Amino acid sequence: MPKLTAIKNRGEFKGEPLFPHKHKDNTYVASSSRYEIDYIPVDTEEELESLVRAGYGVRMSNPNIKQAASFIASDKISILFSAEQISPKSLLPKLSNEIDLDSDSKSKSRKEQSFLRAHLANNSLTGKCILCESQYPIEMLVAAHIKKRANCTIEEKLDFDNVAALMCKVGCDDLYEKGYVVVKDGVVVKNVKRRTTPHLDKVIDKIDGRMVSNWSGSSKYYQWHESKFNT
Repeated sequence: MPKLTAIKNRGEFKGEPLFPHKHKDNTYVASSSRYEIDYIPVDTEEELESLVRAGYGVRMSNPNIKQAASFIASDKISILFSAEQISPKSLLPKLSNEIDLDSDSKSKSRKEQSFLRAHLANNSLTGKCILCESQYPIEMLVAAHIKKRANCTIEEKLDFDNVAALMCKVGCDDLYEKGYVVVKDGVVVKNVKRRTTPHLDKVIDKIDGRMVSNWSGSSKYYQWHESKFNT
């Protein structure tokens, strides 16, 4: 029996049960919205459940109803009782190991990114950028590795709470990844060695001097990043 169910609440088949829809590639889909660009393909109902618990909706259908799958929000989905509460974080070690075993798999990397982002957002569909401290929808945030993942030890890759942080796609993620800003002694600092323009200077000035809230646990990763750009 599927662990995730919902009830169709309108139309000709109102009252009929719905179940996670299995796509032609044998994946299920979780999503923060009904838009395809936000779809997160997962392989198992266990992975699907963990994202539902984090606030994500699911594409659901009923094989006995000849209608296309519908996007069902998480608060409309019932989860069969289980003593084990599956969370995105609980599955991250397995996903991280899959990437290391298959380093060329972009799909596995995207999946780990989605689960890590869900964990860092603390089961919310909004989150705060660690650098600018602005609140954004989850779709506008990246689970950024403070220290580049490829340079992390196995232990560091599994240090999910400290090696990664939410950064916004509005600009902070790129500014950090490309070394236009670094974090020194817990403070965001402009890297004067990088070539900028007047407009970019104005963008950087908005976060220059801000304190980051995760310095105590993530300092060694920020220090690695700073040393990489020789500031």
